[in-house]
Amino acid sequence: MKLVFLGHLLVLSGCSLVVPGYNNAPNLLMFLWINPHVNLNSAQEKQTIADLQTVLEWHRQQQLPLYADWLKTMQQLATQDVTAEQVCQMAQSITDSLDPLVDQFEEPLTRLSLTLTNAQLQTLKKKYQQDLKDYRKEWKLDASAEDQLDVQVDKGQANAERFYGRLSPSQKKLLRQLAQNSGYEAQRTFAERERQQRESLAMHTRIVQNRSNAEEARALVRQWLQSSLHSADPDYAAYLKKRKQLNCEATARFHNNTTTEQRERAVKVLKGYEEDVRGLMRSKS
Repeated sequence: MKLVFLGHLLVLSGCSLVVPGYNNAPNLLMFLWINPHVNLNSAQEKQTIADLQTVLEWHRQQQLPLYADWLKTMQQLATQDVTAEQVCQMAQSITDSLDPLVDQFEEPLTRLSLTLTNAQLQTLKKKYQQDLKDYRKEWKLDASAEDQLDVQVDKGQANAERFYGRLSPSQKKLLRQLAQNSGYEAQRTFAERERQQRESLAMHTRIVQNRSNAEEARALVRQWLQSSLHSADPDYAAYLKKRKQLNCEATARFHNNTTTEQRERAVKVLKGYEEDVRGLMRSKS
């Protein structure tokens, strides 16, 4: 399911950082993603929400402390010039945290897959197709290369201004240059999304049609989750590795071109995020 639970849980915990939203994540996931994509029956919905609640509590105990530490480190780095190596080290710490998180979704996804019907698989297939259409539209994949670059720059500027505030004309120019040299290949990235969706649908279909037992289904789910997180395609893996390095270099270069006032603002924003995370650590659903 395209790491459905994982992706949205990370959004709720890592971006919104709102205690009520985080604590209500299972219901939000059900309303915003799962039911629109699969249309669960009442028994499936009840079990899935319970499973997500279990994952949420694990996430609160095991991963939120990591978030707080990362945000603390980022505040320290934000006050000074940084190197690409420092950025990559932080990024790798975050990446390393995904494997244990993915493991937590193995059992819930297996349990759900074992109960899916052919009608629900058809619903999932149609929603996947719509997701791909929406992605092509959002990233303007059928437009010119310049239009696609505009999308990258707009998203990059929005992210930068969230931390640094309004950018200067020279910073916007630098941002466009960095986006142009980011190594991002729109069609290649889109093809990987297609692959993950295709393999997700194939996995669920195989489990349903073969009437797999729990052990067989869990092995298929585990394989798919790992292939979604770590591409088995060596060329695509190399592409991601290259992009990661380029992004680390770009992040360092852009940060090193910010003003003292912008860095002070970034520290304040990051401090706010840290306080939100620590509030989530203390709160109970």
